[in-house]
Amino acid sequence: MLSWFERVAFRAMRWANGNPLWYLWQRYCIVPFVGAIVSRRIVYRGLERVQKLPPDAAILLVANHRTFFDQFVLGWILWKRAGFTQRLNFPVRATFFYENPLGLAICMLMSGGTMFPPFFRKAERKAFNKYALAILLEKLRTPGQMVGFHPEGKRNKSDNPYELLPAQPGAGELALKARPTVVPAFITGLSNSLWREIRGQTQVVAVFGEPIALPQVEGETRLAHHKRTADLLNERIAALFEEEKRLRAQGTEKERERSGRGTG
Repeated sequence: MLSWFERVAFRAMRWANGNPLWYLWQRYCIVPFVGAIVSRRIVYRGLERVQKLPPDAAILLVANHRTFFDQFVLGWILWKRAGFTQRLNFPVRATFFYENPLGLAICMLMSGGTMFPPFFRKAERKAFNKYALAILLEKLRTPGQMVGFHPEGKRNKSDNPYELLPAQPGAGELALKARPTVVPAFITGLSNSLWREIRGQTQVVAVFGEPIALPQVEGETRLAHHKRTADLLNERIAALFEEEKRLRAQGTEKERERSGRGTG
């Protein structure tokens, strides 16, 4: 199904994803790098809702998707501020990252193997996506693993961050078949420009919700079950909108107060 380079990229990322050396690269290089970019301008809430989870819980982290960096920053918060130690897995679209040598280099160096497994858009690669889904199901059935997933399925490019794209059934299928602990999150304030994020001129706000109680399904799950569950995940993400707005307003007010003192 895959081209020769796609096979090379997949095997390289599969190796890095489970390699202890790359885990050390994540923890001691990538995590400090993300922290240097966002730690001084991030506001978050809801950690008390997830810190009560067992230390080795298998977690499906579902969040809105507006930028390439959403899951990286959410993972950083859970690792550095909530004390999580789960191994991170952020599945990605294969376009560029698994089809181009530069994309593979970014996957390896900037994610330390976490941008795995890939999902392909090309029709002739669609069958491979079942294999990628099986990899995620195995991870979510394994203690100490965390998978970051976007129910929207693709980046939401609209101007309104409080409008989610329709949920895709893949997230619901993962949740129902693996039945991990599902944690919703909502994050705003990031861009798709690494240079802009390094400059750090905007406030980042993240809210974590209570773990989601999944519906019980008798027998084999079907597409309709997956879609309804994915809709539920989106609803729980949307339920965090108002809390994010209050946090953002409080941060804006504090910034105005600081500016006022500086010019007084």
